[in-house]
Amino acid sequence: MAMVHDASQEKSWWVRLLTSDFCPWANRFVYWLKEPVGWFISAAVASAIIGYSVSPIGWTMAASLSVMIVIGMAWPWIAVRAVACSLTPEEDRVHEDDACHFKLSVLNRLPLPVWGLAIEGYLDRQTQTGDEETPPTVALAFVKGLSKSTYRFAVRPRLRGHYPQTLPLITCSFPFGIWTAKKQMREVSGMTVWPKVYPVAGRCPMSGRVWADLGEGNRSGPNGDFIGVRDYRNGDAIKHVNWVATARADRLIVTERNAPQCPTIDVWIDTGGRSDLPTKVNQQLISDRIRVAASLLVNLHQSAIPTRVQIGTRSIIPRRGPEGLRQLLDALADVPLEGSEQPLRGAARSEAACLTVSSDKDGDPIVCSVDPSTQLRQSSSHRHRRLDRSIDLGCQLASFWTGGRDAKHVA
Repeated sequence: MAMVHDASQEKSWWVRLLTSDFCPWANRFVYWLKEPVGWFISAAVASAIIGYSVSPIGWTMAASLSVMIVIGMAWPWIAVRAVACSLTPEEDRVHEDDACHFKLSVLNRLPLPVWGLAIEGYLDRQTQTGDEETPPTVALAFVKGLSKSTYRFAVRPRLRGHYPQTLPLITCSFPFGIWTAKKQMREVSGMTVWPKVYPVAGRCPMSGRVWADLGEGNRSGPNGDFIGVRDYRNGDAIKHVNWVATARADRLIVTERNAPQCPTIDVWIDTGGRSDLPTKVNQQLISDRIRVAASLLVNLHQSAIPTRVQIGTRSIIPRRGPEGLRQLLDALADVPLEGSEQPLRGAARSEAACLTVSSDKDGDPIVCSVDPSTQLRQSSSHRHRRLDRSIDLGCQLASFWTGGRDAKHVA
């Protein structure tokens, strides 16, 4: 199958001229030359022609090259079929850029050692359109003969998703590296990589118009009945500080009030991609947007604020506790790297607080919050905050909520 590779627009015209593929239809006829063994075969044929028509020394060269070809192809083929491997991650769910430990068991049935084994295809994701090779997940320099060995190693997944997408391959190109023998690995366990989550200080200040009918609500209310005082917690507003009690106790004390709160906040996450951008750039924009959404959702969930989440066309009402957090992060891990083509479905209710995560024309994440509890004429009821991708997202999200910024003033 012919593949067309777009030339990079960031390089000069002569570099694009030398690296562009002008005849993609002919790739299938010369694809065998991508392996070095193809050039060895061509050299052996050329040496045989020279030995037949020019000089007998050509036969010597052809014989030498033929021996190298046979050994370079036969030994890797035997090696990958004489070993049995199993790969198991110690954690079934990890975040992006977090260390994940694996256990690799290798059974060598040969009485001779095996060199140069590698496992490819477990953490591979298509993130670019070029021909840049992906490094193997793990490579072994030496495996003893007639033995079963267990290895433990750590890797840091860079992209969210479910791994592996296809069965990993056991590969070997020892001794000459002119041909790579491959065999599918059958004993392999999967894992899920969640999007990276940045810590967000404070709690969401939105409450909406619909109040809970029973109970004390989900958060302490600012205008309810006085029920006591407590120590200051990160995210409390300045106006709730009880300065008299603070002076007596010599530590920050806030007034605790009780009032029913909004039962649900609608969270809308746009997962649409952009076809006008290169694949790699579009994937980076989607990944940053999902990371921002994951950070805010984790903060809302940890603050015991019930939410209705719309991820693209998928609606989720997360459960309470760790199970609901896993439910949210699994749904975000399901978002394709290149985004979805379908727009957000439905619309937010006018009486409920709403939080929308999308991107602007430059690809920077935009978080729009609508709080119907405030007066509609006030600018605070609709807020748009842009997160600059050229600046560390963690620093921008740390002070995202107003309460988190007020905490610095209180301190």
